[in-house]
Amino acid sequence: MTHTPPTDQTIVDEYFRLRTCRRHGKLAWLFGMIATYGLTPDALEGFQWAEGASIHIPGKKRPIAPLHPQWAIIFRLKEEQPREVQDCLKALAKDLYCAMAYQKVAVNITDLLLSHQLRKRHYHSVKQPQKRHRSFAGVS
Repeated sequence: MTHTPPTDQTIVDEYFRLRTCRRHGKLAWLFGMIATYGLTPDALEGFQWAEGASIHIPGKKRPIAPLHPQWAIIFRLKEEQPREVQDCLKALAKDLYCAMAYQKVAVNITDLLLSHQLRKRHYHSVKQPQKRHRSFAGVS
């Protein structure tokens, strides 16, 4: 049996389902960050907001832009960021993993990351111009 990663609509729906649940509001923010930037909670440690909807991760040369820039806006990631996020990121990640283990969150982190990788691969292949081979007709 083949495992199908979640669709973009499933991810958006799950984000808003989490956000409307009082107990899972902060989990929705972390879920949105993972889905939008394709990074694990550990990889988000020390992040800072960069220009636009991009984030800067310590040790990375370039800021990371969201593949769906609109997600950063509709999820209100910058505005809904928990206070002292760096201090509570590990606890928030632990809560998210527990919620996933008890199936209170329908889409797990592995599936979010897989969906992001597939989307990135697809977008990258669409942006790459096809190489044209020169014809050497008439050359002997």
